[in-house]
Amino acid sequence: MEGTQSDQGFQNLKGLIIQHLSLDCHQYKDSYLKRRLAVRMRARGVEGFDNYADLLRVDPIEHDQLMHDLTINVTQFFRDEAVFRVLENDVLPLLIYHKVMDEDQSINIWSAGCSSGEEPYSIAILMKELLGEEFDNFSTKIIASDIDKGVLEKASEGIYLPRQVVNVPKQYLSKYFIFNDGMYQISPDIRDMVQFRNIDLFTSTAGSNFDMILCRNVVIYFTREMQERLYMKFHRSLNSGGYLVMGNTETLLGDAASMFTSIHSRERIYQKTEEFHRSK
Repeated sequence: MEGTQSDQGFQNLKGLIIQHLSLDCHQYKDSYLKRRLAVRMRARGVEGFDNYADLLRVDPIEHDQLMHDLTINVTQFFRDEAVFRVLENDVLPLLIYHKVMDEDQSINIWSAGCSSGEEPYSIAILMKELLGEEFDNFSTKIIASDIDKGVLEKASEGIYLPRQVVNVPKQYLSKYFIFNDGMYQISPDIRDMVQFRNIDLFTSTAGSNFDMILCRNVVIYFTREMQERLYMKFHRSLNSGGYLVMGNTETLLGDAASMFTSIHSRERIYQKTEEFHRSK
């Protein structure tokens, strides 16, 4: 009986979260939800899903804390060195080459589940470096999205602790960061390349015609059905020949598995199956 009551309490709590946080937690695996809820329940000294639901009903501050814990992603600048090395030395130069050949001066990239902004800013730095003197001849737009409004506000400020920039190559740290009062501030030219948006990946999108989508270490928390839906959304949002960059423990599922070609399997980098269509 106790197990049944606990299960019913969990289901009721999910309904309450949907109502109060506008977060469809059915997209998450139950095991993940229960782990994150347990963290909040321990923090507030509450036992049982029903009691935590009572707390949510009367404490708006707990709404923000729970949202943060449910959507939190551990992130760093240039996280997973091997991935960024391949992006810098192979994938992004090839993308730029095709743009030049097609006389297409727009480059659009989407960092989905960007958390506190380290990933999109890392990509912006690479694009700035790779385009070099040609940077002003291109329209380079990086959309960075997350469901957590609070973390997006911090990301848009572009201010980081020293421990958050430990993986930034020294030449980039001195060139693209301003050290002030013990903190590192992203330089204005890099910050201006990134547009932060509050987006729920399952109810809205950052748009279409993207040349690259990065969604790393995000979908592992979602159910298989939700993962399949999300991969198809990314496929529709990418240009022909566009790239999808995933986390190193994530795998393409469903129809999308046959609609992308693996180009760097170890780094989980895929390309939309269709070939580039040249205007020349």
